[in-house]
Amino acid sequence: MNRVVITGMGIYSCIGKNLEEVKTSLYKGRSGIGIDPARKEFGYRSALTGLLDKPNLKGVLDRRQRIGLPEQGEYAYLATAEALAQAGIDEDYLLNHEVGILYGNDSSTEPVINAVDIIREKRNTALVGSGSIFQSMNSTITMNLSVIFKLRGINSRSPGLVPAVRMQSVWDIS
Repeated sequence: MNRVVITGMGIYSCIGKNLEEVKTSLYKGRSGIGIDPARKEFGYRSALTGLLDKPNLKGVLDRRQRIGLPEQGEYAYLATAEALAQAGIDEDYLLNHEVGILYGNDSSTEPVINAVDIIREKRNTALVGSGSIFQSMNSTITMNLSVIFKLRGINSRSPGLVPAVRMQSVWDIS
């Protein structure tokens, strides 16, 4: 029987972009919830939502890696990088051990909607882009991150885990 050990945690959320910021927000009672006028324009009854900055991964990931990542994948990448750093897991360790990740991600509808909008407007499927298929898969986070980090362990998504705070655990399967 294999043993599973959670060795690191990372987070990117509306109350902080890393574990330290989240801890500080929790101690100070900062919610991270705010008003997004775009939600009202879109037709939502409430403009309240979690507000967080979209990461800029240019210079961190190459173009091909960025193209396949949807927005939630960008948050997950940063949380995973933090979890790996906290665990003391570097690229050499990943190449020589079976390390996997578990993420909660129930859907990736925005890339699908964007692709359909482009096809309807331009009447040309080629303009959708090669990254669209990867962004729209429910397994997009674990699929993308397993390639980016060269993971060889079990990589799974759980539809029952909603990534409200984009929390990440790293598994070391020995």
